[in-house]
Amino acid sequence: MKESEILIKAFKLEAQRKPYERIFIGFKTYTYKEFASLLDNHQKLDKETKKLIQSFLNQALKMFRENEEFRNRMKMLAGVK
Repeated sequence: MKESEILIKAFKLEAQRKPYERIFIGFKTYTYKEFASLLDNHQKLDKETKKLIQSFLNQALKMFRENEEFRNRMKMLAGVK
C-alpha cells in the first residue's frame, strides 16, 4: 500500500470515529466528514479545492516520512503493519 493510500485510509477511518469534529486545513474549516468526502470526490472539485487537498496530502506525507510516531499512528489507524 502506498504512503498516500495509508494516509487517506487513516483519515477516512478517523472521520468515521469523530465525523463532526472541526479541523482547519489552509484557511478553511471542515468537519472530518466533510473533508473525507472531498478526498473521495477530488476529481470533481474546483481547482482551488484540489490544490488545498494536494497541499494537505503533501504536508501529511512529509510528516509521515519524517516523524516515526506519526507514521506508526497512521499505520495503526489504517490497519497496516
